[in-house]
Amino acid sequence: MDNDLKMSLDGMVVVVSGASHGLGKSIAQQLATFGADLVLLARDRGRLEQVADELSGARGEILLLPCDVSVSEQVASAAERIRAWRGKVDVLVNNAGIPAPRTMEETTFEDWNSVLGVNLSGVFYLTRGLWDQLKAGGAGYVITVSGTAGLRGGGSPAYGATKFGLTGLTRSFAVAGAEHGIRVTTLYPGSMDTGWRGSQIGVTPRSESMDPDEVARYVAYLVRTPKEFVVNEAILNPSSAPWQ
Repeated sequence: MDNDLKMSLDGMVVVVSGASHGLGKSIAQQLATFGADLVLLARDRGRLEQVADELSGARGEILLLPCDVSVSEQVASAAERIRAWRGKVDVLVNNAGIPAPRTMEETTFEDWNSVLGVNLSGVFYLTRGLWDQLKAGGAGYVITVSGTAGLRGGGSPAYGATKFGLTGLTRSFAVAGAEHGIRVTTLYPGSMDTGWRGSQIGVTPRSESMDPDEVARYVAYLVRTPKEFVVNEAILNPSSAPWQ
């Protein structure tokens, strides 16, 4: 299989949301090593610029777009910037996401709207906004980062609802994209060592919390697979909790 993988992503335009930290940053770093031209989206321009500085030696070019994916007008503006920059998108990684209150009692109406806005509506806005550009290349690829909450739910009403919703949403992307050569994968990662909810990074053993760089390597593998097939869904968990 390794012989069939693309060894280079030179000339490919890859959009990564939530790229300023955590898994999104790791994905950007991984894809940069293969020469992709990167469009990095996040709300915090300062953190995006830090990521860009770390990638300054990459072969591909980098476009930074501060954007709140829950605001459709900002997404539409970002899509137009990308169209003017390259005119196509080869890969979209929907990674942006925010945590939610853990219990029903803690979840306010405002919490509900905020979490659905980023975690679910934001994925639709960005994918829909870039749809024509994904079709333009003739072999687009949409990878949506969900989470194991999208398989088992959990105590958080807002978070569980968005992750379950992503399953149905990305399957609709797959149906719509099939005739245009657009492949779609839903990724369900379990516990990752990203500082989620303010946790300390580098303390939990790797068998219990995955290294985001390793998860990003799997994303890079998916992007480089032959277009003749697609991995519809992939579940990734720490080895100590294989069905977490």
